[in-house]
This record gives sequence, structure tokens and C-alpha cells, in this order.
Amino acid sequence: MDALELLHGRESAARLQEPAPDDSQLAAIVQAALRAPDHGRLRPWRFIAIRGPALEHFGAVLAETLKARMPEASA
Repeated sequence: MDALELLHGRESAARLQEPAPDDSQLAAIVQAALRAPDHGRLRPWRFIAIRGPALEHFGAVLAETLKARMPEASA
């Protein structure tokens, strides 16, 4: 498949859910991300994978932060 075709057909999921990428899939995703060009030569120097119970905790922290910034936000 052509790279431009892939980029033009890309869609983001509204809500992510299991199954998440396994270790080998995640390694391939990170390797691709490290090679992706950016507008200001600010290539990421680290990635953080949040898995298991920490993922639920992180979601709760994000929800609390949003509620603090935007009290009118829906659940």
C-alpha cells in the first residue's frame, strides 16, 4: 500500500479499547514514530507506555484534570 494512501485514509478512534498492541507491535509502532518527520525537528526522545491498572488510574487523573479546567464538561 502506498504511504500517501495510508495517510489520506487515516482515521482516529473516538474511544480506544482493548486489545492494546502487544510488546512486539508496540516496539514496531515506536520505531516508526521515531522516524516520523516533524515541523520543528523536535523528535521525541522518550515514549511512555501506560498499561494495566495504571491505565485506569491515568484515565481518572485526566478526567479530574478536565473537570478542574472545565467544570461544565460532561462525564
